[in-house]
Amino acid sequence: MVNGQFEKVYRKENKMFIYLVALACFLSNISQLPLLVSAGMTQKLNMPIWIVLLLYLFLKKRIKIFYSTFKMIFAIGVVFILILLSSIFTNNAYFSSSVLQCLLLSFFIYCLGTFVGGDFTDKDLRFICLSYAVSATIVAISIYLEYFSVGFDITSRQYAYASKNSISQIIFTSIIILMFIRFEKVRMFNWFKILAIIFEVLLLMLLKSRATIIGFAICLLYIIIGKQFNRKLKYLLMTIVIIGTLTLLLNDSMFNMVVDNIMFAGRDASSLDSLTSGRVSILSEFPMLIDGHWLTGVGALYFECFPVSCILQFGVITGSIIIGISYLPIIKGIRFDRSDIYTSIFVIVCIGYGINSIFEGLAPIGPGVKCYFMWLMYGILCTRKIERNIGFEGNSYE
Repeated sequence: MVNGQFEKVYRKENKMFIYLVALACFLSNISQLPLLVSAGMTQKLNMPIWIVLLLYLFLKKRIKIFYSTFKMIFAIGVVFILILLSSIFTNNAYFSSSVLQCLLLSFFIYCLGTFVGGDFTDKDLRFICLSYAVSATIVAISIYLEYFSVGFDITSRQYAYASKNSISQIIFTSIIILMFIRFEKVRMFNWFKILAIIFEVLLLMLLKSRATIIGFAICLLYIIIGKQFNRKLKYLLMTIVIIGTLTLLLNDSMFNMVVDNIMFAGRDASSLDSLTSGRVSILSEFPMLIDGHWLTGVGALYFECFPVSCILQFGVITGSIIIGISYLPIIKGIRFDRSDIYTSIFVIVCIGYGINSIFEGLAPIGPGVKCYFMWLMYGILCTRKIERNIGFEGNSYE
């Protein structure tokens, strides 16, 4: 009886920061509404709530900093010291690189996740995930109404929505969340969930963000062949994949639409460079650009492949450390126990973001709100495991 009363009081005290985390996720996604993006309101809408959350946690909660967080702080500190030394000897503009800005923002979100993760129950994680999925669906509907409902030529090589790569990752994350979460009390919500998944998958195809589509397809295969995932989900996905594959093979018009117009985006199928939107040509320039700069890099320069971009901008040593920090959630996440649905969501999202980083210059740390969900979940899940003494470093400092 006493324990039950204590639990109720404890939950009441912790509800506020849980609501703030959910609101931060909601506003971060809502900031990607086309109207707000065109008005330059993206950062003005999403950044203040994260700062409010941080201030609230410092004022109302005892902050625990774990040994694993200190190791990441140390690694980032080493990165900045090496960059400072390189800038002294080369005069290259390292600190204006978007990679560093996104790295610090991702680390900030990760820290927030570790600060709140120990108090998060499965019910709280569900609330956060649904907040993300609902807001992402609202943005998806808005993009469809503004850019596709009036008509769009799927055979065109032009992209209907310029910010397709960022929003596609958000939609991909929403799809994964909705795939794993079930509504037991109000089963009618499962039908709305299915409709949302179908709509978001179709929008993903219309956006023609091929890096995200490839990542999504690989993630589906990983769920099907992977261990510890829900069997019903595996069998359902296997059935859908088989039916979809047969439909493409037996229907020429469907094959042309999906393969030629979406995956190839109307480009010359005989030219790999054309199919990859010039990425082969871009990558072929790497040896020439890095020549003579292997140790220090060339400074701030956007490059369409995150690992290569890090080496090019900061050199082999510093770039490798940045790559290691950036891929840490993915490396750790693959080893997580996937019997829990929220860990399963995290693992699949990590794989999707990792694949995306091969084709993009800032994933899995950015740009903007594109990848924050992975870092938030990484912080929360790591802290939950530490608090429960499941194979993580248990040292913490309050």
